[in-house]
Amino acid sequence: METKEIITSISGAAFVIGIVFLTANNAIPALGQEDNKFAVQATIKSIQDPLPGHESHQIVIAAPPRDDGKLYSGIATFTASQPIEVVSLHGYNATATDKEHGEPLNALFGDGKVAISLMKKYTDFPVSAGSLPFAGSALAFHNLAGKPFTVTYTIVGEVNQPTPLPTK
Repeated sequence: METKEIITSISGAAFVIGIVFLTANNAIPALGQEDNKFAVQATIKSIQDPLPGHESHQIVIAAPPRDDGKLYSGIATFTASQPIEVVSLHGYNATATDKEHGEPLNALFGDGKVAISLMKKYTDFPVSAGSLPFAGSALAFHNLAGKPFTVTYTIVGEVNQPTPLPTK
């Protein structure tokens, strides 16, 4: 299996599993109709990716995948006990691609696909820490090496309905 296929399979499965895990831990509170802002601070242990063949990978879902079409945006700051990658998911329109232009990293998710931003700049060790602005449909901390890790993070952000840009 190619590296891109492995990462795609891992990421897609891990986010589905993470939804259940995060919902049980209430890491992001339910948002009211008027209030789109949130602030979360947590220390969480990673979980094993139970997808057959990928059990050696670890993940923490910091902002669960949204199923309402809304997007997260904000700033995340974290420190982790092992080297990690930061992962953000985005809605993906596969019909907008072709062979000439190629496809971004993506995975099957629900009834469609999601595009995946896999940011590996936080894998330096002995300190795996950082702060980054982010936007997307989900945010997670991930370890392809499969080493269990603990991550402490703070996210301050908001959830908004996407608004198409005007065309002129």
